[in-house]
This record gives sequence, C-alpha cells and structure tokens, in this order.
Amino acid sequence: MFFGLIGIGVQGWTGERPSLTAEQREVAAAARRYLEAEVKRDYKAVFRSLYPASEYRKVNDFAAYLAEARSTPVGIESFEVLHVSILPEIPDREKLPGVNGFARVEVDVVIRYADTGRTSLVNYAFPFVRAGGKWYKL
Repeated sequence: MFFGLIGIGVQGWTGERPSLTAEQREVAAAARRYLEAEVKRDYKAVFRSLYPASEYRKVNDFAAYLAEARSTPVGIESFEVLHVSILPEIPDREKLPGVNGFARVEVDVVIRYADTGRTSLVNYAFPFVRAGGKWYKL
C-alpha cells in the first residue's frame, strides 16, 4: 500500500493542484478552447486551433479536414485538463517554422463511438506550440 504513494508528492497527498504559471494558463486556455470546440463539433474553431504551418494543415485545407471530421465515428464527449508542461526546448525545430514555444497538455477525454454508442476514458498528451504570440494544437 505504501509503495503506491511513492512519487505522488504533497500535491497528490492533499488533493491540491500546483498553481500554474502565466504561460501554463495560456496553454491550458488554448487546450480548453480546442477541446470545447471538439465537444461541440465546432469544426471551424477546431481547424483554427491547429497550427497553421503544421504538416497536417500543409496538406489539408478546411474542406478536407471537414470531410474527415464528419466521417469519423469517434468524437470527444468530455474532457479534463490534468497537467500542462512547458518544454524548455522545441523538438524538431527545423520542421516547425516560426514556433517559439512548445508545451505538452495531458488530458483525460471521454471518447464516444457514434457507431456503437460506447464510450471510453482515454488519457492523451497533446502537443501545443506557440507561434506569433498564440498557442496552437500541433
């Protein structure tokens, strides 16, 4: 029983979450906007949340994204942002033009499968990048 508590730390022990820095709050807000748009199936808002110079956006315009999004039987029903980590270095910097910040957002999402009606709780780590003073989902 004791070994299960190793590594939790004081925050886990008291049930309190550590306070976020201003930058972490910005990233968390961007993640919530993206995820809320996914829940509402606000496809325009989801597309605007994606990093404009990403590999995905380079090969997919809004029409292609919309067709893909509407055809998938999987959707986000709800979410909870768990943790925001600001990475000190930008991975694959040469592939990310104009990026001046990189973050990892850990979330629990409830996924609904429209074809079966089933739901699953899944833990994801979404990458977010800052470009032009704005945070985007990568």
